[in-house]
Amino acid sequence: MESEAEAAAMASIGGLEGGNHHPVQSGIACRNCGAKVEVRFCTSCGQLGADFHRPIWHLVSSSFGDMFALDGRLWRTLPMLLLRPGRMTRDYIDGKRARFVPPFRLFLLTSVIFFLAVFWVLEHQPWLKEFRFTPDSMPTGELVLAGDTRIRLNGQANLAGLEAELTNPDLSPQRRAELEAAIARIQTIGPVAPMLLEPDGSIDREALRQSVIDSNPDMTPAELAAAQVAAERFANLYENQERFGTRMKEWAPRFTLLFLPIFSMLLALSYAWHRKRFFYDHLITGLHFQTFVYVLVTAVIGVSVLWPASAPIVGGLAPLGLYFYLMRMLRVTYDTGYIMAFLRTGFLLVSAIVVLSLLAAGLVILSFFLT
Repeated sequence: MESEAEAAAMASIGGLEGGNHHPVQSGIACRNCGAKVEVRFCTSCGQLGADFHRPIWHLVSSSFGDMFALDGRLWRTLPMLLLRPGRMTRDYIDGKRARFVPPFRLFLLTSVIFFLAVFWVLEHQPWLKEFRFTPDSMPTGELVLAGDTRIRLNGQANLAGLEAELTNPDLSPQRRAELEAAIARIQTIGPVAPMLLEPDGSIDREALRQSVIDSNPDMTPAELAAAQVAAERFANLYENQERFGTRMKEWAPRFTLLFLPIFSMLLALSYAWHRKRFFYDHLITGLHFQTFVYVLVTAVIGVSVLWPASAPIVGGLAPLGLYFYLMRMLRVTYDTGYIMAFLRTGFLLVSAIVVLSLLAAGLVILSFFLT
C-alpha cells in the first residue's frame, strides 16, 4: 500500500508540472513519431520535444525545477481551498476549472502527505512500538455474574484482591456472597492463558482446542466448530501482532477512500429536493472537503510534534474550525442560508463520525481476518 501511495503522489505531482524547465527547440522533428514539433509538445503523439542528451547536472537541475516549481495552479488552489471555503468548489462546478488543480489529483496528493505524517508519528511513538499483548496484560478466565455485579477474573492477581476485600468486617451479606462465589469460580478455572503458551511464546493448539471444549461441554457440533475457528483466529492474531498492525496500515488509506462516496451521498441526501444539483456537484464538494480535512489534520500533527504543549489547544480548536469551515462551504457552494447551513453541517458531521466509526470497525475486522 505504501508503494501505491507513493505512486499516486508522484502521479499527482507529475500532473502539476509540464516540463517547463527542459529547453525545447521549435521546428525540430519529434524523436518518437517524426512529426514536426511546433511549440513544446508534439501535436501528433504528445511527447515533449526536448533533447535530453545534455550534461547530467543540466538534466538534474531541470528535473528538480519541474518537481518543485510545479505550475501556478497549485499556489492558486491551496489558498482558495484553505482561506475561502466553498469559493473554489463553486467556481469549479460553474465551469471555471483551468486555473485550479483538478480535485481528485489534489485529493490524492494531500491524502498521501496525510498518511505519511500519521504513519511517521505512529512509528516514532516508543510506547506503541513496544506495545504487545501478553498473558499478563490480558484477562484470563471469564466474567462471573454474581447478583448484579460482573467481576472479571484475572487469575491469582484478582484472587488476592478479592480475598483481601473479603476480610473487611463491614461487608454486607450480599457482597460477601458475591465475593465468595467469584473466588470459588476463579479457583475452579485458574489462570487459563499461561497453560496454553509454548516456551517459544506460541499457543499450544491442542490445549487451545481442549480448553474450548472444556469451557462449555453442552455446545452443539456447529457451535463447537464456530468456537474452534474463532479461537484459532485469535491464536493467530496473538502470534502475529506485528502482521495485524501492518495489515491495518496497508488498508487504512483504502478505507478512508471509501468515505468519499459515502460523504457525497450524504450531501446528496441533504439537498435531495434541490433538483438543479447533480451528484457530480456533491462529489466535487466532498473531494474539496476531505482534502481540507487532510490538510487540517496534517497541520495539527505538525504543530503538535513541533510544540507538544500546544497539542490540547490545537486539537480542541480543530473540530470547531472544521464545523465552521463546512458550514461556510455549504453557504457558498449551495447558496444555503445560515440556519439550514448550520443544521446540515451538524447532520453531516454527526453522520461522518458514525460512518468513520463503522469504517474503523470494518478495518479492524478485515485486518483480523487477513492476519
